[in-house]
Amino acid sequence: MCQAHGTDCIYLQLGDSFQRRSIASPRKLAARPRQAPRTAGPPRGNKFSTASSLPSQQALFRPVNVASTSTAHDSHVVSRPTASLEMSYPSNHENYTREETLSNLVGIVTEPGDDSSHIVSPAVAEDNDVLESYLSTVPDARRRRIIRTNPSSSRPVRPVLFNTVPRRPLGVSANQSLPATKCEFIEKYLEPVVSDVVDLFFRHANICFPIFDEMSFRNIYYTHKENISPALLCNLYANALIYWENSPILRSDRFPDIRFIWNQANEALHSELFLSPGISTVMAIILNVCGRPSTSIFGNGGMVGTAVALSNALGLNRDPSNWNIRPVEKKFRVRIWWLVAIHDRWCSLAYGTPLQIHGAQCDVPFPTMDDLCSPSASYSQLAAASIFISLTTLTEVLGRYLEHVYKVSKSTFCPPETSAVDLERLLTDWEESLSDDSRRVILRGTHLSSPGAANFRLAYLAVKLLLRRIQLDLNAGITQVGDVTTSPFYTQAQRAAEEIVHLVEELDESHLRGFWIPVHAFSLTSATTFLLRSGLRRNSSSNAPLKLAKDMISMLRSHNDKFGWDLADNCLASCSDLVEKLGSAEVEGESLMSSLSDFQEHLDIYNPSLLDELLIGFPRPTDTIEL
Repeated sequence: MCQAHGTDCIYLQLGDSFQRRSIASPRKLAARPRQAPRTAGPPRGNKFSTASSLPSQQALFRPVNVASTSTAHDSHVVSRPTASLEMSYPSNHENYTREETLSNLVGIVTEPGDDSSHIVSPAVAEDNDVLESYLSTVPDARRRRIIRTNPSSSRPVRPVLFNTVPRRPLGVSANQSLPATKCEFIEKYLEPVVSDVVDLFFRHANICFPIFDEMSFRNIYYTHKENISPALLCNLYANALIYWENSPILRSDRFPDIRFIWNQANEALHSELFLSPGISTVMAIILNVCGRPSTSIFGNGGMVGTAVALSNALGLNRDPSNWNIRPVEKKFRVRIWWLVAIHDRWCSLAYGTPLQIHGAQCDVPFPTMDDLCSPSASYSQLAAASIFISLTTLTEVLGRYLEHVYKVSKSTFCPPETSAVDLERLLTDWEESLSDDSRRVILRGTHLSSPGAANFRLAYLAVKLLLRRIQLDLNAGITQVGDVTTSPFYTQAQRAAEEIVHLVEELDESHLRGFWIPVHAFSLTSATTFLLRSGLRRNSSSNAPLKLAKDMISMLRSHNDKFGWDLADNCLASCSDLVEKLGSAEVEGESLMSSLSDFQEHLDIYNPSLLDELLIGFPRPTDTIEL
């Protein structure tokens, strides 16, 4: 077995348990062919050097837990062999900065062993003060350390405590390296353009959805690549392939089998999730769920739930502002938490399932420009960062609306009832808080050329449509009016759906090949089904809502045929047949209502239940889902 796994055959004696850390890991052996030489420069076109600033992605590498890496010396105790951190460097002064940086990098990416860190319940965190005095006198005792917060804080803050726990299930060895094998498959498949695929990811995806600090990632990618989580790399490669046609270099090559790549990435992610989950797993899930084309609703929903659970276990839901850890790590934790929160809220809207992150259970501040951009950031990077910050605050508004939508219990612990005016004020106050550039994007639909701007505007219109649906439902419950079309909120909801159609019509190739959150596909479906609903209740000769629905289907089909825009797939599959049938019935002079009989169960537009009324058009569990 040792020969098969490429490891030394060592019999451990009693008391030698810590020697396991010196055994060669098959992860390193398997990854050796894809390790860049330490003295080699970056690939063509790369402008980053290894003497850049200290990376802020401490947790994306094999020590897959922020708490078990750079915070170990400040906030808690984690046993780690010190010999692995020692390196020999030239003594000349001119190389000092570069070598000092590399030394710090090695300390970050070194294997942490079999233990990781897990947050301890706040209810028992105070016990640490008593236990610590005892544990400090017991040799080799497993210790816990509390993260002290600023005592001058104006609000009561629960203490944060981490404990060391086994990283792997009992009986599972670190010698299992399926993720590394999958990563090699993908890299061999993509050779010799792997570095170009990485460039694609940072140019089109990471700039809008900042998982990594680009300079820090590139430094470690080109110098200590063997220590990066292979599952994370697999999902990074797969995530970038949707932008293949954006590269003049890549578009002349054969287009890779994107489904094959995604299958390899999924297997690598699930293997790491079982073997050694940590922050690198959370980041890989973010890349996976945000990957396109998206075909698995149940898979994505489950992955988001896993990411939320891991984030809570790793303490990412807590505000690190006053923790005694380095500023770069604070920025990293804030950014990763909000990426998870964005996925949680938007998947909740798209999939019709309750959100899993609630405001009372987290206190992480919104990211700032300083958290996302370096002082030397370009204009496009600053613009993209501003849009991302606005997206996070919009996501918080969406979360408030979703709490109302999914409230089914009459318990007093649920949020109190909110009026239509109060809900309107939430969105209005958010609009007033935006910068001038962001207001132009969402209110006027201009400046869509900035990275992520078109995605941001669609997100705003989707929230606006949801607000109108909620207000329409609240108004119907108060007035008890049989015909909801007479409500002013019905007209406003129709206008919001109409704005989504106009946005789709105005998109050009640069927008369509840019960044999109894949669950926005369901927002297109929601807008179209609402327009169909409005059109079916009109008896006049000029049926504007039905015409808009036809325009939506026609434009989505055009975008899909010309540019392969995958966000059109869901709406085309759900609504195109219905639109064609209604169009034929209108031409033949039939009643639109009578032509609906075959599709009534599909749309279920007469079901008065709250979720069907608010989230109409989203697939139900009985619908066929392409996997």
